[in-house]
Amino acid sequence: MVMEMQQVQKQLQQVATQKAETESEIGGIERSLEELETDSGGQTYRSVGQILVSRDRDQLEDDLEEKKDNLEMREKTLDRKEEQLRERLEEIQEQFSGMER
Repeated sequence: MVMEMQQVQKQLQQVATQKAETESEIGGIERSLEELETDSGGQTYRSVGQILVSRDRDQLEDDLEEKKDNLEMREKTLDRKEEQLRERLEEIQEQFSGMER
């Protein structure tokens, strides 16, 4: 039971790390979209590997919105996974407490 509790705790840490990375990516995309809105002129580029490639502004915005939507779905999935793991951890802790008595 102790090993299962440690495993669930480790999974919770992994999910928390993935959530933080996902939230950071979403924030970066939002800042990029805001910048595209405020700077209506000029050339736009997209990073591809080690180089910058010229991109159509509308296409770039569409690509960023799609990526943001995908990341938001992933964030919701991670939220559900985190909740399931927290519930499982509580169950294990309750069982563990019952054994100590």
